[in-house]
Amino acid sequence: MREERQRALRLVKKVLDFAETIHSEDSEKAVEAVRIAMRIAQKTRLRLPTYLRRRFCRKCGTPWTGPSTVSVRVRGNRATHVVVRCKKCGHTRRFYALKKRGKHPNPPS
Repeated sequence: MREERQRALRLVKKVLDFAETIHSEDSEKAVEAVRIAMRIAQKTRLRLPTYLRRRFCRKCGTPWTGPSTVSVRVRGNRATHVVVRCKKCGHTRRFYALKKRGKHPNPPS
């Protein structure tokens, strides 16, 4: 079971890399590749790591390859977070910045 998920994770990585490289030439093939990768992950009950989940739009499946597909803003109103907006469908995602735990770098004197 574990080997199957590891193989599936390697395959999902390859398919997502392919989707990013092909996106500039054929965006429809890239979206289809992302859907295939998601299907592989679902069939094998694989939870994608964060760095893979944040590479494409959840709503339309467009790979986020740069300023042509996504806009990124850093906001600090309520809590510091990054707002990522897909330029194809307009879907917005927020990724909150977590504070690091540990000793304060400059303790008050």
